[in-house]
Amino acid sequence: MYLLPITVPIFVEGSRSFIATDWRRALVLLRDSLQGRYGPLVVAAPSAPAAETDQPLEAADRQADGIELLPLFDRVTPLNSYWGGVHQATMARIDTLLTRTTVLHGTAEDPLRPFTYSSVMRAARKRLPVVFVQDQDVSRSMRDIADTSGLAARLKLELQAQAHVHQCRRATRVAGLCLFKGKDTIARYGHLTRHLLEIEDTSYTMDEMVPENRIRERLATLVSGQRPLRFGFCGRLVQIKGLDRSLRILAAARARGANVAFDIIGTGPELAALRALAVDLGMADHVAFHGGMPYGPMLLSRLAGSDALLFNPRMSETPRMLFDAYAAGLPIVADDIDYVRQRAAGEQATVLLPWKDDAAAVETIVGLDADRGQLVPLTERALQARVYHAADTWYRRRAEATHAMVDRVRGDRR
Repeated sequence: MYLLPITVPIFVEGSRSFIATDWRRALVLLRDSLQGRYGPLVVAAPSAPAAETDQPLEAADRQADGIELLPLFDRVTPLNSYWGGVHQATMARIDTLLTRTTVLHGTAEDPLRPFTYSSVMRAARKRLPVVFVQDQDVSRSMRDIADTSGLAARLKLELQAQAHVHQCRRATRVAGLCLFKGKDTIARYGHLTRHLLEIEDTSYTMDEMVPENRIRERLATLVSGQRPLRFGFCGRLVQIKGLDRSLRILAAARARGANVAFDIIGTGPELAALRALAVDLGMADHVAFHGGMPYGPMLLSRLAGSDALLFNPRMSETPRMLFDAYAAGLPIVADDIDYVRQRAAGEQATVLLPWKDDAAAVETIVGLDADRGQLVPLTERALQARVYHAADTWYRRRAEATHAMVDRVRGDRR
Protein backbone atom coordinates (compact mmCIF):
# COMPACT_ATOMS: atom_id res chain seq x y z
CA MET A 1 0.00 0.00 0.00
CA TYR A 2 0.91 3.67 -0.36
CA LEU A 3 0.25 5.02 3.14
CA LEU A 4 -0.57 8.70 3.79
CA PRO A 5 -0.80 9.74 7.47
CA ILE A 6 -2.07 13.33 7.36
CA THR A 7 -4.03 15.87 9.43
CA VAL A 8 -6.57 16.67 6.66
CA PRO A 9 -9.72 15.30 8.34
CA ILE A 10 -11.82 12.32 7.37
CA PHE A 11 -15.50 13.17 7.84
CA VAL A 12 -17.65 10.41 9.30
CA GLU A 13 -21.39 9.81 9.06
CA GLY A 14 -22.43 6.54 10.65
CA SER A 15 -20.30 3.82 9.11
CA ARG A 16 -19.41 5.91 6.04
CA SER A 17 -16.31 8.06 5.57
CA PHE A 18 -15.86 11.09 3.34
CA ILE A 19 -13.21 13.66 2.42
CA ALA A 20 -13.37 17.13 0.86
CA THR A 21 -13.73 17.02 -2.92
CA ASP A 22 -10.51 18.95 -3.60
CA TRP A 23 -8.50 16.53 -1.43
CA ARG A 24 -10.12 13.54 -3.14
CA ARG A 25 -9.23 15.06 -6.50
CA ALA A 26 -5.56 15.27 -5.45
CA LEU A 27 -5.64 11.63 -4.33
CA VAL A 28 -7.18 10.48 -7.61
CA LEU A 29 -4.50 12.32 -9.58
CA LEU A 30 -1.81 10.73 -7.41
CA ARG A 31 -3.38 7.28 -7.72
CA ASP A 32 -3.58 7.52 -11.50
CA SER A 33 -0.01 8.79 -11.84
CA LEU A 34 1.35 5.85 -9.82
CA GLN A 35 -0.67 3.38 -11.94
CA GLY A 36 -1.18 0.91 -9.11
CA ARG A 37 2.53 0.26 -8.75
CA TYR A 38 2.43 0.44 -4.93
CA GLY A 39 -1.08 -0.85 -4.28
CA PRO A 40 -4.03 1.13 -2.90
CA LEU A 41 -3.74 4.59 -1.34
CA VAL A 42 -4.57 4.42 2.38
CA VAL A 43 -5.27 7.75 4.07
CA ALA A 44 -4.90 7.67 7.89
CA ALA A 45 -6.18 10.87 9.48
CA PRO A 46 -8.14 12.37 12.38
CA SER A 47 -11.92 12.25 12.09
CA ALA A 48 -14.76 14.75 12.41
CA PRO A 49 -18.55 14.45 12.08
CA ALA A 50 -19.68 15.10 8.51
CA ALA A 51 -22.45 17.33 9.87
CA GLU A 52 -19.85 19.77 11.20
CA THR A 53 -18.51 20.82 7.80
CA ASP A 54 -20.00 22.79 4.94
CA GLN A 55 -17.34 21.63 2.48
CA PRO A 56 -18.46 19.53 -0.49
CA LEU A 57 -17.65 15.91 0.40
CA GLU A 58 -17.13 12.67 -1.51
CA ALA A 59 -16.75 9.08 -0.41
CA ALA A 60 -13.75 6.90 -1.22
CA ASP A 61 -13.66 3.12 -1.32
CA ARG A 62 -10.70 0.74 -1.54
CA GLN A 63 -12.49 -1.79 -3.71
CA ALA A 64 -14.20 0.70 -6.01
CA ASP A 65 -11.46 3.27 -6.58
CA GLY A 66 -8.31 2.14 -4.76
CA ILE A 67 -8.49 4.79 -2.01
CA GLU A 68 -9.15 3.73 1.58
CA LEU A 69 -10.00 6.16 4.39
CA LEU A 70 -8.86 5.17 7.90
CA PRO A 71 -10.08 7.46 10.71
CA LEU A 72 -7.57 7.50 13.58
CA PHE A 73 -8.89 9.71 16.40
CA ASP A 74 -11.21 12.67 16.95
CA ARG A 75 -9.47 15.75 15.58
CA VAL A 76 -10.53 17.84 18.60
CA THR A 77 -8.90 15.42 21.06
CA PRO A 78 -7.45 17.51 23.93
CA LEU A 79 -3.70 17.37 24.39
CA ASN A 80 -3.91 15.63 27.76
CA SER A 81 -6.06 12.88 26.22
CA TYR A 82 -3.84 12.67 23.15
CA TRP A 83 -0.72 12.08 25.24
CA GLY A 84 -2.68 10.05 27.79
CA GLY A 85 -3.07 7.18 25.37
CA VAL A 86 -4.32 8.31 21.97
CA HIS A 87 -0.85 8.85 20.52
CA GLN A 88 0.33 5.44 21.66
CA ALA A 89 -2.77 3.73 20.24
CA THR A 90 -2.46 5.66 16.99
CA MET A 91 1.16 4.70 16.52
CA ALA A 92 0.33 1.06 17.25
CA ARG A 93 -2.13 1.19 14.34
CA ILE A 94 0.46 2.89 12.15
CA ASP A 95 3.01 0.18 13.03
CA THR A 96 0.54 -2.47 11.91
CA LEU A 97 -0.05 -0.62 8.65
CA LEU A 98 3.69 -0.27 8.05
CA THR A 99 4.04 -4.06 7.89
CA ARG A 100 2.00 -3.88 4.66
CA THR A 101 3.29 -0.54 3.37
CA THR A 102 5.33 -0.19 0.19
CA VAL A 103 5.75 3.62 0.32
CA LEU A 104 5.15 5.99 3.25
CA HIS A 105 4.01 9.47 2.18
CA GLY A 106 4.35 11.65 5.26
CA THR A 107 4.61 15.17 6.56
CA ALA A 108 5.11 17.17 9.75
CA GLU A 109 2.16 19.41 10.54
CA ASP A 110 1.08 19.57 14.16
CA PRO A 111 4.12 19.52 16.49
CA LEU A 112 1.87 18.96 19.52
CA ARG A 113 0.10 15.91 18.03
CA PRO A 114 2.96 14.58 15.90
CA PHE A 115 1.54 11.31 14.60
CA THR A 116 2.45 12.29 11.02
CA TYR A 117 6.06 13.02 11.94
CA SER A 118 6.29 9.89 14.08
CA SER A 119 5.02 7.84 11.12
CA VAL A 120 7.82 9.19 8.93
CA MET A 121 10.47 8.34 11.49
CA ARG A 122 9.14 4.84 12.15
CA ALA A 123 8.94 4.06 8.43
CA ALA A 124 12.53 5.28 7.98
CA ARG A 125 13.73 3.04 10.82
CA LYS A 126 12.11 0.12 8.99
CA ARG A 127 14.03 1.21 5.86
CA LEU A 128 10.83 1.79 3.90
CA PRO A 129 10.79 4.27 0.99
CA VAL A 130 9.65 7.61 2.47
CA VAL A 131 8.28 10.65 0.64
CA PHE A 132 8.37 13.68 2.96
CA VAL A 133 6.11 16.61 2.04
CA GLN A 134 6.02 20.23 3.22
CA ASP A 135 3.59 22.34 1.22
CA GLN A 136 4.18 25.55 3.18
CA ASP A 137 6.51 27.01 5.80
CA VAL A 138 4.40 25.99 8.82
CA SER A 139 6.59 27.68 11.44
CA ARG A 140 6.33 30.96 9.49
CA SER A 141 2.54 30.63 9.29
CA MET A 142 2.35 29.96 13.03
CA ARG A 143 4.11 33.24 13.72
CA ASP A 144 1.91 35.17 11.28
CA ILE A 145 -1.40 34.32 12.96
CA ALA A 146 -0.53 33.51 16.58
CA ASP A 147 -1.65 35.53 19.58
CA THR A 148 1.55 37.12 20.86
CA SER A 149 -0.03 39.62 23.23
CA GLY A 150 1.67 38.17 26.31
CA LEU A 151 5.00 36.63 27.24
CA ALA A 152 3.48 33.19 27.88
CA ALA A 153 1.80 33.22 24.46
CA ARG A 154 5.05 34.22 22.75
CA LEU A 155 7.00 31.50 24.53
CA LYS A 156 4.40 28.85 23.64
CA LEU A 157 4.45 29.97 20.01
CA GLU A 158 8.23 29.86 19.82
CA LEU A 159 8.40 26.42 21.40
CA GLN A 160 5.87 25.05 18.90
CA ALA A 161 7.60 26.69 15.95
CA GLN A 162 11.00 25.38 16.99
CA ALA A 163 9.56 21.91 17.57
CA HIS A 164 8.17 21.93 14.05
CA VAL A 165 11.49 23.03 12.58
CA HIS A 166 13.28 20.27 14.51
CA GLN A 167 10.81 17.65 13.26
CA CYS A 168 11.13 18.82 9.67
CA ARG A 169 14.93 18.78 9.79
CA ARG A 170 15.03 15.21 11.09
CA ALA A 171 12.38 14.00 8.64
CA THR A 172 14.13 15.65 5.71
CA ARG A 173 17.36 13.83 6.55
CA VAL A 174 15.76 10.37 6.64
CA ALA A 175 13.38 10.70 3.66
CA GLY A 176 14.28 9.21 0.30
CA LEU A 177 12.45 12.00 -1.54
CA CYS A 178 11.39 15.45 -0.33
CA LEU A 179 8.57 17.41 -1.94
CA PHE A 180 8.71 21.04 -0.80
CA LYS A 181 6.59 24.00 -1.83
CA GLY A 182 7.87 27.55 -1.76
CA LYS A 183 11.37 29.01 -1.87
CA ASP A 184 11.43 29.69 1.89
CA THR A 185 10.72 26.04 2.76
CA ILE A 186 13.35 24.90 0.26
CA ALA A 187 15.87 27.35 1.68
CA ARG A 188 15.14 26.19 5.23
CA TYR A 189 15.38 22.43 4.64
CA GLY A 190 16.49 21.72 1.08
CA HIS A 191 20.21 21.50 1.89
CA LEU A 192 19.49 18.52 4.16
CA THR A 193 18.49 16.21 1.29
CA ARG A 194 20.00 15.12 -2.01
CA HIS A 195 16.62 14.30 -3.56
CA LEU A 196 14.29 17.30 -3.71
CA LEU A 197 11.39 18.13 -6.02
CA GLU A 198 9.57 21.44 -5.76
CA ILE A 199 5.81 20.98 -5.49
CA GLU A 200 3.52 22.30 -8.19
CA ASP A 201 0.29 22.08 -6.21
CA THR A 202 -2.18 21.91 -9.08
CA SER A 203 -5.30 19.83 -9.57
CA TYR A 204 -6.66 20.86 -12.98
CA THR A 205 -5.87 18.85 -16.10
CA MET A 206 -5.22 20.16 -19.59
CA ASP A 207 -8.69 19.22 -20.81
CA GLU A 208 -10.33 21.10 -17.91
CA MET A 209 -8.79 24.49 -18.61
CA VAL A 210 -11.23 27.22 -19.62
CA PRO A 211 -11.23 27.59 -23.43
CA GLU A 212 -8.94 30.35 -24.64
CA ASN A 213 -11.56 31.92 -26.91
CA ARG A 214 -13.80 32.55 -23.91
CA ILE A 215 -10.96 34.32 -22.10
CA ARG A 216 -10.25 36.52 -25.12
CA GLU A 217 -13.93 37.46 -25.35
CA ARG A 218 -13.77 38.47 -21.70
CA LEU A 219 -10.69 40.58 -22.34
CA ALA A 220 -12.41 42.43 -25.18
CA THR A 221 -15.31 43.49 -22.96
CA LEU A 222 -12.95 44.34 -20.09
CA VAL A 223 -10.84 46.82 -22.02
CA SER A 224 -13.91 48.63 -23.31
CA GLY A 225 -14.53 49.80 -19.74
CA GLN A 226 -18.31 49.57 -20.01
CA ARG A 227 -18.69 46.92 -17.30
CA PRO A 228 -17.25 46.39 -13.81
CA LEU A 229 -13.71 45.12 -13.39
CA ARG A 230 -14.50 41.84 -11.62
CA PHE A 231 -12.17 40.29 -9.08
CA GLY A 232 -12.55 36.66 -8.02
CA PHE A 233 -11.73 34.36 -5.12
CA CYS A 234 -12.20 30.60 -4.67
CA GLY A 235 -11.56 28.71 -1.45
CA ARG A 236 -12.61 28.30 2.13
CA LEU A 237 -14.21 31.35 3.71
CA VAL A 238 -12.05 31.50 6.80
CA GLN A 239 -10.55 34.42 8.66
CA ILE A 240 -6.95 33.84 7.60
CA LYS A 241 -7.88 34.31 3.92
CA GLY A 242 -8.51 38.01 4.57
CA LEU A 243 -11.73 38.30 2.57
CA ASP A 244 -12.96 41.04 4.88
CA ARG A 245 -9.85 43.00 3.90
CA SER A 246 -10.60 42.38 0.22
CA LEU A 247 -14.13 43.71 0.68
CA ARG A 248 -12.90 46.83 2.44
CA ILE A 249 -10.27 47.45 -0.24
CA LEU A 250 -12.82 47.15 -3.05
CA ALA A 251 -15.36 49.31 -1.18
CA ALA A 252 -12.73 52.03 -0.73
CA ALA A 253 -11.83 51.78 -4.41
CA ARG A 254 -15.49 52.21 -5.38
CA ALA A 255 -15.66 55.26 -3.13
CA ARG A 256 -12.80 56.64 -5.24
CA GLY A 257 -14.84 56.08 -8.41
CA ALA A 258 -13.53 52.66 -9.48
CA ASN A 259 -16.09 50.42 -11.19
CA VAL A 260 -15.18 47.12 -9.49
CA ALA A 261 -17.03 44.02 -8.31
CA PHE A 262 -16.18 40.80 -6.48
CA ASP A 263 -17.06 37.14 -7.11
CA ILE A 264 -16.60 34.83 -4.11
CA ILE A 265 -16.68 31.07 -4.71
CA GLY A 266 -16.70 28.96 -1.57
CA THR A 267 -18.28 28.50 1.78
CA GLY A 268 -17.09 28.43 5.35
CA PRO A 269 -17.57 29.84 8.85
CA GLU A 270 -17.04 33.46 7.70
CA LEU A 271 -19.87 33.43 5.13
CA ALA A 272 -22.54 35.15 7.24
CA ALA A 273 -20.08 37.77 8.52
CA LEU A 274 -18.87 38.52 5.00
CA ARG A 275 -22.42 38.91 3.71
CA ALA A 276 -23.17 41.33 6.54
CA LEU A 277 -19.96 43.26 5.91
CA ALA A 278 -20.80 43.61 2.21
CA VAL A 279 -24.10 45.21 3.21
CA ASP A 280 -22.44 47.50 5.77
CA LEU A 281 -19.90 48.65 3.17
CA GLY A 282 -22.57 49.34 0.56
CA MET A 283 -21.18 46.52 -1.54
CA ALA A 284 -24.19 44.19 -1.53
CA ASP A 285 -24.98 44.92 -5.20
CA HIS A 286 -21.34 44.50 -6.22
CA VAL A 287 -20.45 41.22 -4.49
CA ALA A 288 -21.69 37.83 -5.70
CA PHE A 289 -21.51 34.89 -3.28
CA HIS A 290 -21.57 31.81 -5.51
CA GLY A 291 -21.43 29.20 -2.73
CA GLY A 292 -19.32 26.08 -2.48
CA MET A 293 -18.61 24.01 -5.58
CA PRO A 294 -16.93 20.63 -6.03
CA TYR A 295 -13.46 21.04 -7.50
CA GLY A 296 -13.49 20.60 -11.25
CA PRO A 297 -14.21 22.27 -14.60
CA MET A 298 -17.46 23.90 -13.44
CA LEU A 299 -15.62 25.68 -10.63
CA LEU A 300 -12.94 26.87 -13.06
CA SER A 301 -15.62 28.03 -15.46
CA ARG A 302 -17.27 30.06 -12.73
CA LEU A 303 -13.92 31.57 -11.75
CA ALA A 304 -13.35 32.54 -15.39
CA GLY A 305 -16.26 34.97 -15.08
CA SER A 306 -13.87 37.25 -13.19
CA ASP A 307 -11.02 39.29 -14.65
CA ALA A 308 -8.34 38.78 -11.97
CA LEU A 309 -7.84 36.88 -8.73
CA LEU A 310 -7.75 39.05 -5.59
CA PHE A 311 -5.98 37.70 -2.50
CA ASN A 312 -5.27 39.64 0.73
CA PRO A 313 -4.27 36.95 3.27
CA ARG A 314 -3.52 37.38 6.95
CA MET A 315 -0.66 34.89 6.93
CA SER A 316 2.03 33.73 4.56
CA GLU A 317 0.79 30.61 2.76
CA THR A 318 1.03 28.74 -0.54
CA PRO A 319 -2.52 28.52 -1.96
CA ARG A 320 -3.40 26.22 -4.85
CA MET A 321 -5.92 28.91 -5.82
CA LEU A 322 -3.13 30.79 -7.64
CA PHE A 323 -2.81 27.95 -10.13
CA ASP A 324 -6.59 27.66 -10.42
CA ALA A 325 -6.55 31.31 -11.50
CA TYR A 326 -4.16 30.43 -14.33
CA ALA A 327 -6.43 27.56 -15.41
CA ALA A 328 -9.28 30.08 -15.67
CA GLY A 329 -7.09 32.55 -17.56
CA LEU A 330 -6.88 35.01 -14.68
CA PRO A 331 -3.90 37.10 -13.65
CA ILE A 332 -3.24 37.52 -9.93
CA VAL A 333 -3.63 40.70 -7.86
CA ALA A 334 -2.36 39.80 -4.41
CA ASP A 335 -0.42 40.85 -1.34
CA ASP A 336 3.28 40.18 -1.74
CA ILE A 337 3.69 37.26 0.63
CA ASP A 338 6.65 35.04 -0.22
CA TYR A 339 4.80 32.56 -2.43
CA VAL A 340 3.00 35.26 -4.39
CA ARG A 341 6.37 36.92 -5.05
CA GLN A 342 7.67 33.57 -6.24
CA ARG A 343 4.78 33.17 -8.67
CA ALA A 344 5.23 36.77 -9.85
CA ALA A 345 8.88 36.10 -10.64
CA GLY A 346 8.12 32.76 -12.27
CA GLU A 347 5.17 33.58 -14.51
CA GLN A 348 5.05 37.41 -14.51
CA ALA A 349 1.25 37.33 -14.41
CA THR A 350 0.86 39.12 -11.07
CA VAL A 351 0.25 42.58 -9.66
CA LEU A 352 1.90 42.76 -6.23
CA LEU A 353 0.23 44.65 -3.37
CA PRO A 354 2.17 45.60 -0.22
CA TRP A 355 1.18 43.01 2.39
CA LYS A 356 -1.39 44.36 4.86
CA ASP A 357 -1.15 47.89 3.40
CA ASP A 358 -4.80 48.42 2.47
CA ALA A 359 -4.35 52.07 1.47
CA ALA A 360 -1.71 51.13 -1.10
CA ALA A 361 -3.91 48.29 -2.34
CA VAL A 362 -6.78 50.72 -2.91
CA GLU A 363 -4.50 52.96 -4.99
CA THR A 364 -3.48 49.98 -7.12
CA ILE A 365 -7.07 48.81 -7.67
CA VAL A 366 -8.14 52.32 -8.69
CA GLY A 367 -5.22 52.44 -11.13
CA LEU A 368 -6.07 49.06 -12.64
CA ASP A 369 -9.65 50.14 -13.26
CA ALA A 370 -8.52 53.42 -14.83
CA ASP A 371 -6.10 51.59 -17.17
CA ARG A 372 -7.50 48.10 -17.70
CA GLY A 373 -5.07 47.47 -20.52
CA GLN A 374 -2.50 46.64 -17.82
CA LEU A 375 -4.29 43.32 -17.31
CA VAL A 376 -4.03 42.21 -20.95
CA PRO A 377 -0.34 41.14 -20.99
CA LEU A 378 -0.75 39.62 -17.52
CA THR A 379 -3.67 37.53 -18.78
CA GLU A 380 -1.59 36.42 -21.79
CA ARG A 381 1.13 35.20 -19.41
CA ALA A 382 -1.45 33.38 -17.28
CA LEU A 383 -2.57 31.57 -20.44
CA GLN A 384 1.01 30.48 -21.08
CA ALA A 385 1.66 29.46 -17.47
CA ARG A 386 -1.37 27.21 -17.13
CA VAL A 387 -0.05 24.68 -19.63
CA TYR A 388 3.23 24.15 -17.79
CA HIS A 389 1.52 23.95 -14.40
CA ALA A 390 -1.26 21.53 -15.40
CA ALA A 391 -1.62 18.50 -13.14
CA ASP A 392 -0.95 16.14 -16.06
CA THR A 393 2.62 17.45 -16.21
CA TRP A 394 3.26 17.83 -12.50
CA TYR A 395 1.99 14.40 -11.41
CA ARG A 396 4.05 12.71 -14.12
CA ARG A 397 7.21 14.39 -12.80
CA ARG A 398 6.22 13.49 -9.26
CA ALA A 399 5.58 9.83 -10.12
CA GLU A 400 8.93 9.56 -11.94
CA ALA A 401 10.75 10.97 -8.90
CA THR A 402 8.89 8.54 -6.61
CA HIS A 403 9.76 5.52 -8.76
CA ALA A 404 13.43 6.53 -8.84
CA MET A 405 13.45 6.93 -5.04
CA VAL A 406 11.84 3.53 -4.46
CA ASP A 407 14.38 1.89 -6.76
CA ARG A 408 17.25 3.58 -4.87
CA VAL A 409 15.94 2.48 -1.47
CA ARG A 410 15.37 -1.08 -2.63
CA GLY A 411 18.85 -1.15 -4.10
CA ASP A 412 20.36 0.07 -0.83
CA ARG A 413 18.59 -2.75 1.05
CA ARG A 414 20.17 -5.48 -1.05
